[in-house]
Amino acid sequence: MADRAWQALLKLAAEPAYEATAGERSYGFRPGRCTADAQKLIFNNLNRKADGKNKLVLETDISKCARAKLTTRSCSEG
Repeated sequence: MADRAWQALLKLAAEPAYEATAGERSYGFRPGRCTADAQKLIFNNLNRKADGKNKLVLETDISKCARAKLTTRSCSEG
């Protein structure tokens, strides 16, 4: 029980200082913010045309590229 009381006291003391210095777009483990807020921000940002340019999202798996580089490097050194 004492541990919980100390945790609550520490939270009450540290949270205002952390909130004052945390970034505006920081969503992780902050009171009143959730993943849905972050998703909404990203969705709205991608839908908006900044500087008259359309935005494009690319999804790729670069793990094979890293393996290819390691293989090429080891073959050329040997």
